[in-house]
Amino acid sequence: MPIIQVSVFLDNRPGSLSKAMNQLDKNHIEIFALSIADAGEFGLIRMITENPEKTTKILEENDFNLAKSKKNTEVTAIFISEKNKISKITKILAIKNLNIEYAYSSAVHIEGKIALILRIDEIIKAEKLLKDNNIKILTLSEIKNYFQ
Repeated sequence: MPIIQVSVFLDNRPGSLSKAMNQLDKNHIEIFALSIADAGEFGLIRMITENPEKTTKILEENDFNLAKSKKNTEVTAIFISEKNKISKITKILAIKNLNIEYAYSSAVHIEGKIALILRIDEIIKAEKLLKDNNIKILTLSEIKNYFQ
């Protein structure tokens, strides 16, 4: 099942990220994964939080500009390990012509495994394919539990 990611555009200048993070911190929102991409005058922040709906509401109420297309919000999380290397994951997806649009690491690490966040063009098909190849798909609840 895909995880909902929150994406927000920020001015690409000192303090912009801090303002957004302070709002989430003030409202006790934990962040499990974070990606920052430079887009010229703006930065695109992608994050997995404990409560994406509440995160979205808080940021919108504080006049942050969120990216809201469904395509930008659904991601999958998997564990990368010695057994399930990135090369194995990418090969499984490539054979079925599924594209990884972007990926980023998370703060979730357990027993030598790192949770990796992936945006794949056909996410439901990709998750089924990964499961069929014994790749564990993480739910948001599992990410929360591992983060503790």
